[in-house]
Amino acid sequence: MSKIRRWTVYFGGLFLMAAGVAFSVLSGLGVSPIDTIPYVTSVIFHSDMGLWTAIIFACYVGLQAVILRRDFPRRNILQIPIGICFGWFVSVTNTLESALLPAADSYPLQLLYLLLSMVLIGFGISFYVEADLMSMPAEGVAQAIAAKTGWQLSSSKILFDWSVVAVSLLLCWLVLHRLDGIREGTLIAAFGVGLFLRLSQRTLCRGVRRFLHPGGLPAEAGDQQAA
Repeated sequence: MSKIRRWTVYFGGLFLMAAGVAFSVLSGLGVSPIDTIPYVTSVIFHSDMGLWTAIIFACYVGLQAVILRRDFPRRNILQIPIGICFGWFVSVTNTLESALLPAADSYPLQLLYLLLSMVLIGFGISFYVEADLMSMPAEGVAQAIAAKTGWQLSSSKILFDWSVVAVSLLLCWLVLHRLDGIREGTLIAAFGVGLFLRLSQRTLCRGVRRFLHPGGLPAEAGDQQAA
């Protein structure tokens, strides 16, 4: 039963993150840094962003193997089906939000969609982290860099996130000959998602922990992590 609860929270978090990605696309102000390559490649090939999310995330698992070599944990191969599932969530939420919500035809509405994007991504990250099952492929790359360099994980994540943005900018310049998917919202999301992640850890995640541990909650450890 505990495993079922953990996987429910885990996939619930992934769905919230995917809905946040869809809101960032709908805003037209730029997607969050880690989503820039899937977005730009979907524009280049005129295909579904969810499909390219799954493909790029699988490449991230391969990048982990290159970085870690013999130290690559075999269980991280399971990040590939997780990435496929997340890509499918992105496809579903993109379709639903585009069909059900009005187009962002004014800057205030664009900002509202961007805000909702950051809220959903931040809360989604906190949920899947609380489940403590499996890192997403992008986080896995940051962990691999940290393991090999001895850097702090936060520094490795910043380096990787902005390397992804740099690759996306290069693709835009070489292939599209215009900037697409990278705007002020990308920069805002780089900082805003972390704020809502911390807010979720201090509020909603207490209820999530009670759901995950109905027989008794290690509250002290959880509250220390949130702090």
